[in-house]
Amino acid sequence: MKLIPWVDPYTNEELSESENFLTNENSKYEIINGVPKFVKENKSDPQYDIEKCFSYQWTESDFGQPEKFSDEVIKQDVIETMDLTENDLSLFDDKIVLDVGVGSGASSRLWGPRAKEFHGVDIGNGVYRAQNTLKNSVKNPILSHSDLHHLPYADESFDVIVSNGVLHHTPSTKNALKSVYPKLKKGGLIIFYIYKVKTPLREFSDDYIRNLISKMTPDEAFEANKSLTKLAESLHNQKINITIPEDVPLLGFKKGEYDLQRFIYQNIFKLFWKESMGFYESNMENFDWYYPKYSWRHTEKEIKDWCSEFNLAPKLIKENYSGFTCHAYRQ
Repeated sequence: MKLIPWVDPYTNEELSESENFLTNENSKYEIINGVPKFVKENKSDPQYDIEKCFSYQWTESDFGQPEKFSDEVIKQDVIETMDLTENDLSLFDDKIVLDVGVGSGASSRLWGPRAKEFHGVDIGNGVYRAQNTLKNSVKNPILSHSDLHHLPYADESFDVIVSNGVLHHTPSTKNALKSVYPKLKKGGLIIFYIYKVKTPLREFSDDYIRNLISKMTPDEAFEANKSLTKLAESLHNQKINITIPEDVPLLGFKKGEYDLQRFIYQNIFKLFWKESMGFYESNMENFDWYYPKYSWRHTEKEIKDWCSEFNLAPKLIKENYSGFTCHAYRQ
């Protein structure tokens, strides 16, 4: 039996399941292949741009799908990003867990199997693929097509909430966190990863490219990114090494030996390439960075300020290669 009931995400009224719908006196939401659809198609809503972007990404790409990326590959990537050790994974054991921004289910393969009851929400259509991604690892995953600003749950429902690289893809990262954390029980744990502010040249270049690409259709944007991905592949294959003889504080450069492609990626603009992923998935990675209209970057101080305002007690705020990971308990 489902432990956490559905509620209307806009009114918080209880919902009852009848045939292929969740209903009450005032609302009716369709259940599509076992997944309730709470997202409302509204092209004037800023979140529509996010829905369009990630629906394309998680339905067109096989990124994270078990037939292409093994559990072990996903595990290594997610543990590093979310700053979780093997021992930390026990935090999910026998807990009621909500994954905010489940996508097509890749990251959830790490914590979903450990949960007493696992819930996943996403604004994109990729959530309908998550059932396939999780079918061999998570027993009865409970998924919904939902906007994180309007979650179909009562406050204080979950023991653990996790969100991997999602909150910054909204009109306001702070407001996204403000919408999510009330669903956490008092004493519950929230774990999230968000982008950090990069070097000055990269901040400028990324915003310049994003401003151009985010105005395109998804197909156009994917095509436009190919020139960047081809350049990344070419520089990677040329194996050009450069030396930065000393720190350049004005530009945020650190002294050291660098592969040219990686130096550009870290300091000038996102120029992603990973041999094991191949061209299509590497291009999708660049698309993932440049196509979302909202892709905010933040500082450690901002995260601390949000936690203080929302009465969250940080256990960990850690800077890594591209962002910050925060583990915080609700007080």
